[in-house]
Amino acid sequence: MIKFDTKVQHLKYKVLREVARRAFDGTLMEEYNEIPKMIVPGQTATMRCCIYKERAIVLERMKLAMGGDRKNPNVIEVLDIACDECPMSGYEVTESCRGCIAHRCEDMCKRGAITFDEHQKAHIDKTKCVNCGLCAKVCPYSAILNRKRPCENACKVKAIKMGNDKAAVIDNSKCIACGACVYQCPFGAIMDKSFILDVIDMIKASESNSKFKLYAVIAPSIASQFSYARLGQVITGIQQLGFYHVVEAALGADKVAYAESRELTERDSFLTSSCCPAFVMYLNKQFPDLKEHISHNLSPAATLAK
Repeated sequence: MIKFDTKVQHLKYKVLREVARRAFDGTLMEEYNEIPKMIVPGQTATMRCCIYKERAIVLERMKLAMGGDRKNPNVIEVLDIACDECPMSGYEVTESCRGCIAHRCEDMCKRGAITFDEHQKAHIDKTKCVNCGLCAKVCPYSAILNRKRPCENACKVKAIKMGNDKAAVIDNSKCIACGACVYQCPFGAIMDKSFILDVIDMIKASESNSKFKLYAVIAPSIASQFSYARLGQVITGIQQLGFYHVVEAALGADKVAYAESRELTERDSFLTSSCCPAFVMYLNKQFPDLKEHISHNLSPAATLAK
């Protein structure tokens, strides 16, 4: 049985599967509008307010499965139609407020955003609050909490904010495409693009590997991702898809490590490197002064990030 951490991941899998099947068959555009009905059958909604919204979101997921917005260089995109369930972020006064008379929270607020009702319970005016957090720091009951959206909380480089329509907006100048927001969004409103159609096109163009050889590169972790099949069966299945041969990514990592060791001996300064594109993008965007110390022998994915 295929296992998924969440139903969001299962839904993503089903969309990719149906898009890939029809791309192989050459019927993708003919059956494009039928795929949402297959993934969301019947007349009863199971995830959203109605099946029509569920199917509309599936259509948006299909677009990302087919490469997404080609004008957007970021591999991570927000599905606006799916991003409308989270409450507004920011500081809120909880039921723990005891209505004390010290009013430290009010004294600390420089914007006059805190008022009190007839029971001396504190309230925050969102139109004045700038989310500085000073009120939360001085509350003796810890009654003021910063309720961040899951995506905002997951983003360590502060690349996500809320737009005017309350949907998440990604700042590409800060985003390092680590995917933390993708995994943490409970509604699956943030997704990574898929380039599976490009792979299928290459498989077809290879003409059964007679025109050129097409290699599949897999990570070592693949050995534990298919509990219902042996590794040899997985490799055979990949080859039957149309690949000429299957190579483990660790082989390339060993070659990169060898090249980097020689590079380190030739440098006069220190060297930093990673096969992770997110790490390379993080250095480029957050610590541009370190760019000159990034290795020239990166993995292909990390090289693109550089």
